[in-house]
Amino acid sequence: MVVFILGVSSAHAQSVIGEAYAEDGGALRYLEVHKCATNGEECLVEYRYPEGDVFARKRIDYRGSMQAPGLQIEDLRAGETVVIDSEFGEDVVVDAGFDHYVRMRWDELSSGAAVQFPFLVVGRDKPLNMRAQMESAMACPESRLCLSVTLDNWLFAALIDPIRLQYDQDSRRLLQFRGVSNLRDDDGKSQQVTIQYRYQEDALDTAS
Repeated sequence: MVVFILGVSSAHAQSVIGEAYAEDGGALRYLEVHKCATNGEECLVEYRYPEGDVFARKRIDYRGSMQAPGLQIEDLRAGETVVIDSEFGEDVVVDAGFDHYVRMRWDELSSGAAVQFPFLVVGRDKPLNMRAQMESAMACPESRLCLSVTLDNWLFAALIDPIRLQYDQDSRRLLQFRGVSNLRDDDGKSQQVTIQYRYQEDALDTAS
């Protein structure tokens, strides 16, 4: 089943393209094509092989909550579908809702404060306690806000590599994701990826 630890929200731009590259050799592994309705309340994400064939889809419904949207995730390779309703406590963050959550907590994160939050991983019944914090300025381009996201547990955090994100300081848009995709490859194995995002405001409304 396709699950994602964190995702980008395209609700503030009508179309987003993500290019996911393997960290070991840099080969393009897959594409994310995000398209939203004009009002930003519903979005469709297609996951495509580099050749263009779609192998997974995700529908995101922000009408109930911006940080904990409803999800319908379809893995065309396995013929499986998972549905998550937007019915959680007000503090819970779900999937692409994390992108909105970053902007909601922007001032705290950009000041260097650590932000703890419960994050629901697709496939789990209970949220995981997570922690996001700004990374050292030495490791971050001046025009970006760089964040490290880890489990909020010192022991597990020491054993598991963090997810690293880069946001544009002016637009507050996610530009880069580095970490475990949890979009497993065709052999069912997890993969480390670097995803570069670019935004297109002139895309057609295709999410409805």
